[in-house]
Amino acid sequence: MTLIKKLVLCTCVSLTIASVAPVAMAAPTGKIENASIEEVRQALVDTIKATEQAIASLKEGEGDDKINDHISNARQYVKRVEINRLDVIRTRAAENLKKAKTALNNGDKAGAEENLGIALKSFLDMQKQF
Repeated sequence: MTLIKKLVLCTCVSLTIASVAPVAMAAPTGKIENASIEEVRQALVDTIKATEQAIASLKEGEGDDKINDHISNARQYVKRVEINRLDVIRTRAAENLKKAKTALNNGDKAGAEENLGIALKSFLDMQKQF
């Protein structure tokens, strides 16, 4: 009788584990493959273009919403740049974009322009090194 109880218990445990295992091994979410060289190159070009547009909009005195859109676009494009040797430059440039957005939201247009200029120089440096 104890043997039968142990077999039933072991069977229940193994069925539970077997039913949970496929859920635990579900397909990974997020990025599956790395970006190609062409995609990285295009992301750099798009980032530089969006940063230049933000600087131009700032100098022309356009609304903060439009400038914020350009900065947000640049921040999204720079996330696609996936080259390990450029990670440090990319991270610092992205931080400057964030600082520019914060400065713009606080009404400091000069600080925003300065941080955008630093970010643009970093992006151009990345493009040269790439």
